[in-house]
Amino acid sequence: MIEYKEVKISRILNPTSIDLGEYVINPFMGCEYSCLYCYVKSNKVISKRPGEWGTYVDIRINAPELLEKEIASKKPKCVLLGSTTDCFQPAEKKYEVTKKILEILNKRKVYYHILTRSPAIAEYADLLKQGFCKKIYFTINNVSAELKNKLELKSPSYESRFEAINKMLDENIGVVPYFSPIIPWLSDFKDIFSLFPKSDSIEFEGLNMNLININDLISEITSIRPDLQAKYERLLKDKAFYDAFWQAVKKDIIREAIKAKRNYNIYIHNFGKYFTNIYAPPKI
Repeated sequence: MIEYKEVKISRILNPTSIDLGEYVINPFMGCEYSCLYCYVKSNKVISKRPGEWGTYVDIRINAPELLEKEIASKKPKCVLLGSTTDCFQPAEKKYEVTKKILEILNKRKVYYHILTRSPAIAEYADLLKQGFCKKIYFTINNVSAELKNKLELKSPSYESRFEAINKMLDENIGVVPYFSPIIPWLSDFKDIFSLFPKSDSIEFEGLNMNLININDLISEITSIRPDLQAKYERLLKDKAFYDAFWQAVKKDIIREAIKAKRNYNIYIHNFGKYFTNIYAPPKI
């Protein structure tokens, strides 16, 4: 059961280290998709909010009003939507906070990037086609249904995401399929480029083995595949093994990209560290 709560905040444009905008906009606090591997759980602000992650969504109902004022004073050229929440999760259907934000950004001629995994974004195609949406980084994956139910039970199906991505690509909306996270030995990206014939590129991110709940994640994975227990433990402890594994993954992805004659980017977390939030131009 999700707890929905209407709240008022004092600021909506927040500085960000992610190089997709000068500021970030999060119309909600919390996310009902509750993916087990979500890095937001370790966010200091989020950790102070009572309640288990994935069981609540705070709707920032005064976000559009604040945005109008802050655009006038801060004059941002480009912003990012959805760094710690999904702007198009089910709560948006009722409250339409994100819709109002997009209308304001378009009206005030502020460019924006979006991070999401929700097919509901395709319903806003008319807003996204007005020339100010630069890119949508749309999270996808391709693991078994059994594993998906362990890691992201409440998130939209992969099939519905693929359909939404292709629908927006058909309408010339800039969408980047973002394959994340690559679950070692279980994510299937063979022929992945063929699923999105109109995409300029696909981007890939490896599983972050530095997550605060990585042991819980490994426990869920190995409950299905106990034969992988020793390999995951070695990924955590053995840098040479870790580096060799991800190097092999990179080679597999590059082979697929070359076969499909498509662009790609691959982000792998350094052993014992988070990667910096840099979205580089796609490689060819």
